[in-house]
Amino acid sequence: MKELMTHLRAERERGQALVLLALAFIGLAAFIGLAVDSGILFANVGHLRRAVDSASLAAANQFREGRTPAQLSAMAEEFLELNGLTPSGTVAKICDLALPDDPLDPNDGPGGWYDDPNLCPGKTNPPTGPEPMRKFVRVEAQLPVYFAFLPIIGWDSVTIQANAISEAASLDLVLVVDTSASMGFDLCHDGLDNDGDGTPDDCRGGIGVDEVPPISEYDPDTCNNNRLKRLGLMPADAADPQYPDYLDFHDCHPFEEVRAATKGLLSRMYFPYDRMALVTYSNTGGVVVPLVNGTSFAAIDTALDDMLVSPEPVNPPCGYNGTTNKDPRGCANTNTAEGLTLAGNEFGLYIREEAVWVVILLSDGAANAARIAADLSDPNSWLCPGLVDNPTWITPFCRDPWSGTRHAFGDSDFDTEDAARDAADFVGCDPTTPAAGCTSSGQGAVIFSIGLGDLMINSTGCGLAYSGSCEPDLGESLLRYVAAVGDDGDPATDPCSSIGVGASCGNYYFSPTGSGLLKVFEAIASRIFTRITH
Repeated sequence: MKELMTHLRAERERGQALVLLALAFIGLAAFIGLAVDSGILFANVGHLRRAVDSASLAAANQFREGRTPAQLSAMAEEFLELNGLTPSGTVAKICDLALPDDPLDPNDGPGGWYDDPNLCPGKTNPPTGPEPMRKFVRVEAQLPVYFAFLPIIGWDSVTIQANAISEAASLDLVLVVDTSASMGFDLCHDGLDNDGDGTPDDCRGGIGVDEVPPISEYDPDTCNNNRLKRLGLMPADAADPQYPDYLDFHDCHPFEEVRAATKGLLSRMYFPYDRMALVTYSNTGGVVVPLVNGTSFAAIDTALDDMLVSPEPVNPPCGYNGTTNKDPRGCANTNTAEGLTLAGNEFGLYIREEAVWVVILLSDGAANAARIAADLSDPNSWLCPGLVDNPTWITPFCRDPWSGTRHAFGDSDFDTEDAARDAADFVGCDPTTPAAGCTSSGQGAVIFSIGLGDLMINSTGCGLAYSGSCEPDLGESLLRYVAAVGDDGDPATDPCSSIGVGASCGNYYFSPTGSGLLKVFEAIASRIFTRITH
């Protein structure tokens, strides 16, 4: 009997051990399952976060191209799927300023599905505060994570979410346009079809027969009056009806093509996230639209519509000055130095450090004017080597006949081209550690230059004072220098150094015709927008 009881007790203890062992295995399996499912969860959290980070960067790059928030969201979701995820609720949010396509659809515009006021200046939409608009994109996504072991206890899955903010570079662009009188006629007799209408040299070709009094095509008023007539701001002449195509007779080449091409560039801007300023120059320069006001298409478009060719200078110093010695001070009207200087100043006056700073300079000739004082009536206000009434340089006006010579400011031979090169350094050289070839620290802006027309490479401005030995490509040499500085901040690293005249290279573009400007501006725009999205 005693042995039986002992046997039964042993069997009972063995059964309890099995129960405890089974419970231990269940607990161990639960811990293993929890560890495995926790690993699955955290792996998916990490994967989702990395994928959302990448998707936000990709969305920001597409934001540069003017994509709608709905398109950005679709692109972000596709990007997540390419990373092997099946997200839900993917949305790309911006400070959404656009009006809804459907006024009854609350998804678009302020307060809609894609709008995040925290990405707006002042954290409100409409934006408030003085801060400029920035290209912020927030991508949000959710991902269901399915467990392997926890379904045993009824926990099948959990939804995780992640978000990331990226910023595409905004663009601060200053367009610098040469409006000197020659822009109204210097391509009228080059044998080329500058306006692309199928007829070469279809300017008036002489004295205006339908003008009273007759006006030469070389008078900028011919271009400007025609522009005002086209805008309905000036009545047509009485004789105009016999010339119904008077606009063709009066066309300003290449000025109208310049206007059309710059409007093409304008259409690529993304306002108000980008800003655009307009600077024009002839014998003096002026800021037509400053960066702080250049946040709308309408502001620049109106300024381009109103842009006119500048008249020939009539300042008192221009001419003989009461002597028999001709003096070009105040007579010339291509003040490239002032145009570039005003452009560089814009970045300092209305600074936006997160933006990419770009200057585009367009000219049809070499620099031949510069100011060292504000009084235009004082001959000494105009930079021109030599004494008043006896300048060193007669032709070409106020500049060295050789592009390879460079003089420092204060040197007696410092001329208008030297001033223009110094201004290029001011715009393009690095602000903290300028290259050895720079004359000063600069703004660090990217500069593109455009040389327009045959006078850039075959200038007729060389006079007998140099026995015809003046370099005919002084204009192109200057603009290539400007482009070399604007390429990487170092004038010594010139992509054009081994390229012949009359060819585009580096940041310099040559267009022999006005109609070719459209392709030039499109090429520059593509390079700018590629640069700021990478």
